[in-house]
Amino acid sequence: MRFRQVLVAATMLGLPLVATTGAQAQVNGLYIGSAVGGAFASSASTKNHPIGLYSQDQTANSFGKGFTGSFSTGFGGLVNMGYGFGNGFRAEVEGFYRANGITNITMYTGAVGQGNLTTNSGTLRQYGFMLNGYYDVDPNFFPEGARFFQPYVGIGLGYGYAQFQNVVAREPNRNQNQQQNNYLESRLGAGAGNLAYQGIIGAAFAIDSVAPGLAITAEYRYQGMLGAPVQAKVYQVNNNNGQNTERRLASSDSFRPTLHGSSVLVGVRYALDANPPAAAAPNLPVGWAPPAAAPAARTYMVFFANNSAALDAAGRAVVAEAVQSARQVPTTSIQLMGHADGTGRSPRNQALSSQRVQSVTAELARLGVPRNAISGSGTGALGSSSADPQARRVDITLR
Repeated sequence: MRFRQVLVAATMLGLPLVATTGAQAQVNGLYIGSAVGGAFASSASTKNHPIGLYSQDQTANSFGKGFTGSFSTGFGGLVNMGYGFGNGFRAEVEGFYRANGITNITMYTGAVGQGNLTTNSGTLRQYGFMLNGYYDVDPNFFPEGARFFQPYVGIGLGYGYAQFQNVVAREPNRNQNQQQNNYLESRLGAGAGNLAYQGIIGAAFAIDSVAPGLAITAEYRYQGMLGAPVQAKVYQVNNNNGQNTERRLASSDSFRPTLHGSSVLVGVRYALDANPPAAAAPNLPVGWAPPAAAPAARTYMVFFANNSAALDAAGRAVVAEAVQSARQVPTTSIQLMGHADGTGRSPRNQALSSQRVQSVTAELARLGVPRNAISGSGTGALGSSSADPQARRVDITLR
């Protein structure tokens, strides 16, 4: 619980920093990242014990079915690499590692006071790789000043390897004399791998003021792993009143515990193709005063992906070119006109064309253009073709 409190406090303290950047956190193109945090609420269970593992004909202790385990809060970390498609969807590959101390394991429960092997020692380690898919909430859904905040959801599927280390379980219900001389002991050996899965909910906070394309991430993950064979061995132990210890292997077999857990992680993410903010030109007038003679209008076109208002690298390059032209030639205003193709309903096309204007406006402001010099509106669908990619655009006109 203490880890959760620290995470919340760190996130709240970091919000004033990221809120002043004015950047958007949605990813377009290649990115890399890493995260660390707490792995907690883990459990392991199976309904079946290994067949014949120390059965009734081998000892007076009766064994039934069942294996349960619980674990303390541990450590988790990951590294990832992915690609944002510019329409809110991302795909990535992830490598992960988690470790939890064992707080209790009960194996092979039978009659009351008989055949119960328990432990509070050992470690569960898990590692592997995942293929994840994400959806980033459209940043234009939020007010302009809050677009540094980028919520997302995701799912993952991959391969995990679970390893029990230093797990030794003994009978707890023996009197002192019997514990010293004759008792049962079970040891878990190396684990194995199987299908792993996870669900993810999180948010990214852009910090372009530190480096273009850099963001802080905070997320919650629920992880699971299907049963993988774990080797278990049961020994009959006699330590001869402390003189020397003899262990006789009574039986060995494997079982398949299903693992469940969750984690809270804080990390960093870096978009490799993010354009650095353009330096303000020294001759850029603060108020953009009208020139003595108005120059000819210049028009630039910024294109968008289908059903998307997110700027990709090519779109940001066009906006930067328009800003550079405005600095070189006296300019009184920048007019934006947003368009959409003929697909979808008219209200959606109208909203999408307006959102595209908002995206270009935010990028112009990020590059140093005064907002009072920018005007624009969305026109909805443009042209007769229902899927014309040339219609998915914003026209930038410099006057």
